[in-house]
Formats: sequence, structure tokens, C-alpha cells
Amino acid sequence: MDVPATDLVADFSPPGGPGSAALARDFTRRTLTGWGYRGAHDDVVLVVSELVANADRHGGGLAVLRLTGGVERVLVEVSDGSALRPWPRPRGTTGGWGLPLIGRLARRWGVLPRGDGKVVWCELA
Repeated sequence: MDVPATDLVADFSPPGGPGSAALARDFTRRTLTGWGYRGAHDDVVLVVSELVANADRHGGGLAVLRLTGGVERVLVEVSDGSALRPWPRPRGTTGGWGLPLIGRLARRWGVLPRGDGKVVWCELA
């Protein structure tokens, strides 16, 4: 992940449990508006919602959301305390839509180890 030194950075730690993804969505909307991000805000908000919900559901400990970028691009990172890498699950009524959706909306995405856990990241422009 190449991050220019001129990029803006915003961090948010949702409380975990019900409502975490909604709080992360609100934080993301405010941040993108403040940065004057020219891309599709709804796409970034949807990606954030999926990643935070997945971290809350499958990750260990509390998720941490980091947005890095500016007017042209945004890098979304969600870290959690589980080293277990996410994998696409069969799509259906119990889920499995998140990673394929992120793959369609993001320019690129991936998973990196971080401490005892991981960070799932994606870039949108």
C-alpha cells in the first residue's frame, strides 16, 4: 500500500457489537465530505460497512478503521485482533456477499498481518 505523505488520515474505533457499522458509516460520510472526496461516497461507505461488520463478526477484539486519502482517492483499512485471513464464502441469506462486493468496488484490496491480528484494506478512486 503506497500512501503519499500528503494524504489526510482519519482514525475511528467503533465500540463493537450492534451499531458499530452504522457509526463507522457516519464517520466515513463526515470524513469524505470534509476532505472534498470526488469519488462515489456511497461506494466507500458500503465498503467500510462491510469491513467493519466482518471485523466485528469474525475478528478478534475491537476493529479500528483508518481512512487515508484526499480528493482523488481513499484507502480504507480495518484492523482487528484475529490473524485469520478472510476468505470468500458462498453467497446466501447468511452472508458471503462482502468480499465479492469489495472486489467489484475497489481498485485493489488485500490483507496484511498487523501485530497479532490483520488489516483488511482496499483503495477506491
